[in-house]
Amino acid sequence: MMVKEIDIGSGVLGISSVNDLSVENKAVENTVKIEYYRGKDINITVPECIDGAAVTEIGKKAFLGAKTVTRIELPSKVSSIGDWAFASCSVLKEIVLPKRKLILGSGLFKDCVKLEKITANDIGEDISCLLALAVTKMDAPFLFDLEKAGSEDWIEHFDSLIIQILAKDDTDGFSKMLLCGEEDYVGDDSNLDTYILLRKKEKVRILLTRLMHKCGLSTENENTFKAYLTENMNSVVWPLVLEEHGEEQEYFDLLIDAGCINKDNVTGLIDSMGDRYTQMKGYLIRYKGESTSAGDFFDDLDL
Repeated sequence: MMVKEIDIGSGVLGISSVNDLSVENKAVENTVKIEYYRGKDINITVPECIDGAAVTEIGKKAFLGAKTVTRIELPSKVSSIGDWAFASCSVLKEIVLPKRKLILGSGLFKDCVKLEKITANDIGEDISCLLALAVTKMDAPFLFDLEKAGSEDWIEHFDSLIIQILAKDDTDGFSKMLLCGEEDYVGDDSNLDTYILLRKKEKVRILLTRLMHKCGLSTENENTFKAYLTENMNSVVWPLVLEEHGEEQEYFDLLIDAGCINKDNVTGLIDSMGDRYTQMKGYLIRYKGESTSAGDFFDDLDL
C-alpha cells in the first residue's frame, strides 16, 4: 500500500488510493482512504476530493489521540469509518458526518470525554447532542444510527435505556473491579462509597444533558428524571453542577425548572457557594428575592 501525505492546515493527512470494484470485479473508480493525521489543528475539514478522487474511507485509528482537535468535518461521500478512528481525541467537541448508511468500526469515540455533538444534515442540535451522549456517557454505540436518530422509535429506545441506567444498582461491578484489578489498585473508585458517588454522577450527567435537550421527551419520563435529580440534589447534583457548570445559567434554570432549587432551599445553596461563582450567586439572590416576594404576596392573602 502506497501512502502519501498532503498538507492540511497545521498538519498532514496520510492517504492511500482505493479501487472501487464493479460487480464484474473491474475497477471503475479510484477513491481515497484517510490513513492517519498528524498535526496541531483545532478544526479539521477533510477534503471532498484529493487529486480528483473522492474521499470515501476513514481508516483505523486515523485521528487517534489528536490532542488539539475540537471539531472534525468529514466529506459527503465517506461510507466507512474504521475502528478507533477518533478515539482519545481528548478535546473533540463536535464531529460532522454525512447522513447516510455508514460502515462503522468499534470504539470510534472511546475516551472522547468532551464530545458534545455528532452532527449530520437534517439532524437538529438536540439530536446531535443526544447522539454524542449515547456514545460517550451512555456507552450505547448501537444508538449511533444517523438515519433513524430523532425518530419516535429511536427516542423511545433512547429514554428506555436511561431508565435502565437509573435502575441499575450503584454497587454493580465494584467487587468485580477489585477482583480483576491489581492488588495495589488505589484508583478514585477503589472505595465503595466513592465508587457509588461516581456512578451517581454519571447518571446525573446523563439526566442533565437529556433535560437540556427535551426533543421527544414524554411527560412521564421527564418527571422521572427530575425526581432523580431532586432526590440527589444535595449529595450529588448541586456539588456536580457547581464544579462543572458553576457559571452556566442554563444549568441553574434547569434545576429551578426541575424543582431542585426552590424558595425553601435557595438560601442554603447560596451560602454553600461561598465567594465563588459570583455571577450565578447573584442570579440566585435575585431568584430568591422574586420567589420570596411572590410567596409573601400569596401568604398574605386571606383565602
